[in-house]
Amino acid sequence: MKILSNILFALIIASLSSGLVFGTGVAAPSTQSSSAEQVTVRFDMLKLTDTLLRGPYGTMRVRFGLPPNWGFQEGASLRLIMTASLITDASQTIADRQFIGSTLTVTLNRNAIATIPILAGSNIAYDIPIPSSALASPLSDGRHDLTLFLDAGNDCSDTTRQTSLVISSASHFTLPYTEQSPTIDLTRLPRPIYQRDTIFPVRTILIVPDQPSPEELQAALIVSASFGRMTSGSMDLSLVPMSGLTQPLGTDSELIFVGKASTLSLLQGVPLPSPLKNKAFDVSGMQADDGVLQMAISPWNMGRALLVVSGNSDAGVIKAAQALSNGNIQTLGDHNLALVADVIPVSDSGSNDGNIVPQETRTFRDLGYDILTLSGVGRSDVVVRFALPPGFIAADDTYLDLTFNHSSLLDFNRSGLTVFMNGNLVGSVLLSQQTASTTTQRIKFPPSSLVTSNNELRFQSDLAPLTQCSFVDFSNLWLTILPESVLHMPIKPVVASLEAMQDLSVYPQLFASEPTLSNLAFVVQKDDPSTWEIASRLAFQLARPAAGSLFNLEAAFDDNIPDDIRTNRDLIVIGLPSKMQIIKQMKDALPAPFEEGTNVAVVENQQVLYRFPADASLGFIELLTSPWNQDRMILAVVGTNQSGVQQSGFALTGLLRSSLKGNFVLVNGETITVADTRTGLGLAGFNSNENAVAQLPAANSGTPVPDLSRSGLTSTISWIPWAILGLLVAIGFVIFLAAYTRRRAVMH
Repeated sequence: MKILSNILFALIIASLSSGLVFGTGVAAPSTQSSSAEQVTVRFDMLKLTDTLLRGPYGTMRVRFGLPPNWGFQEGASLRLIMTASLITDASQTIADRQFIGSTLTVTLNRNAIATIPILAGSNIAYDIPIPSSALASPLSDGRHDLTLFLDAGNDCSDTTRQTSLVISSASHFTLPYTEQSPTIDLTRLPRPIYQRDTIFPVRTILIVPDQPSPEELQAALIVSASFGRMTSGSMDLSLVPMSGLTQPLGTDSELIFVGKASTLSLLQGVPLPSPLKNKAFDVSGMQADDGVLQMAISPWNMGRALLVVSGNSDAGVIKAAQALSNGNIQTLGDHNLALVADVIPVSDSGSNDGNIVPQETRTFRDLGYDILTLSGVGRSDVVVRFALPPGFIAADDTYLDLTFNHSSLLDFNRSGLTVFMNGNLVGSVLLSQQTASTTTQRIKFPPSSLVTSNNELRFQSDLAPLTQCSFVDFSNLWLTILPESVLHMPIKPVVASLEAMQDLSVYPQLFASEPTLSNLAFVVQKDDPSTWEIASRLAFQLARPAAGSLFNLEAAFDDNIPDDIRTNRDLIVIGLPSKMQIIKQMKDALPAPFEEGTNVAVVENQQVLYRFPADASLGFIELLTSPWNQDRMILAVVGTNQSGVQQSGFALTGLLRSSLKGNFVLVNGETITVADTRTGLGLAGFNSNENAVAQLPAANSGTPVPDLSRSGLTSTISWIPWAILGLLVAIGFVIFLAAYTRRRAVMH
């Protein structure tokens, strides 16, 4: 009886333990606020090294992001660790810890918080209290701005003096904070979902229904593409089906739900601006096919945001996603709800705004910029960004008519303006008393200085007062670039032979040839969410340089590809070859076809044949002309198993991408090998044999493949055998202990 009791007790414990091991439901909503915490932010975390400032004047500036849900508390401080030295004649020697006659002004978020008298010596710490008002960001992107200004004006009046100040990268902020609910505002996207230059990044999870319709998947890929462009590809975004939203993902991540109201059951009971009722959203005046954009505080973590891209129909979901891609969201009420009645259809004819090539001449105001001001002594800069659509190049007659004015209090011999295009010097402006009045100067750009996708036009000023020693009000030193400045950029299509375009070195431009991605469609496996996630990552990357105002990419499942998508779109096909009908249908067109019923490519026209075991994890990337339309291309992202397909996806999105070439790539562990099956150059052939030992071909590129553990779709099923084994061992131990104890009792 004791043995049976112990066994029963062990089974109860095992049952409770299994609930802890395998429970994957999302936590219940939390309403408790976080207690106060404190964080130390070192300068080296801001990517700063030890910084040298030399007298008479010097400036150091850095911008950085902090989590948007932090509420800063009293007691914040900045510790500057500095080494100061003063070179002077022997009669003026200054000992350690003595004042050297210079000061450092500290400005945080445009608030002057301290002026420090600088002492001679090494690694001297200066503690500066930070008032709460100085922790409010003045920038539209939420970043914080720190400026340190060295004033060693005495160096000007004494030629024997030279002040040097080194600011250590060990300097740091101490920030008490509490986690609070972030500000919810659709017009401020991508914040609070994403914070630029944050030193504590938060992962974002894109959640789709477990069995999405093609339209719901299309909307999810448009959302992924939209955030790829909004964040310049810097966001950590993963796509998971709704059943894959585990408790850690739900509580630790920003969440984006995409799908019809009837398929997003996890939103039932969530306090949205328009809550889910009877599997539908009911906004006043809403029509059946309207789209809905909503944002709320996540009920699973009050410090995180939740974005919903939805509608009561598939058409509504796509409208909501496309409205998000447009960026100019018109909201209702408290800026947390938007109702999308319609979007302007985008056709391949180019007869609407979505596909119109940007006009040749645009002012800075057309590009979204107002007056740009450069001020203060020393060097500062501002940036103007614009896009050159994929598939086009700039013509020779590209120039900037720069309209500007500036202060008359400058020393024109030591002041000037320099212009950079994508980091390359393209022009400069000599300042004078004549240019102080509003002036326009033309700067020509060589076409080679522009790149497909986002371009960065940077203006760098060096402003100096009439004399370094005059102690003028440095705020009187300024230069403004006016919005009437004109960028003239005629563009023309890239002319290239079809053969030249059939090379993986052209990726990703080849599949982002339209500003709205209206040339592109993804074909994925219906029963494999990992292929949806790969498609999401590729869409995220491809959209980064896209200049169209509204995305119109398509998506389809392999078992039902509409004829319009098959014939009129460039396709990216993702999945296991043996399970995809489209791979079988284009067998004769593939650079390396697949044997019937297998996932191993057969590379022909090679001098050497290699053999791999059938269970090897290999990825294959194949580029081919569409057999249904000779003007369209197809990219097959496939593999011998799911791991192999993921390796192919990472090769297209990671560091390996720069090594791609030819029309076939083998991704094998930590290496990729490229080949052109038309010429026989590159990879030796190979086939599979389940009894063979793996023989690896010499790789043309040895670049490491990124760690696959990043994926949000890693299955928890692999835990089950180990958990069961552990429970059985525990039960066996209890039985043995009970029997041993009983035997000893009988013997005594």
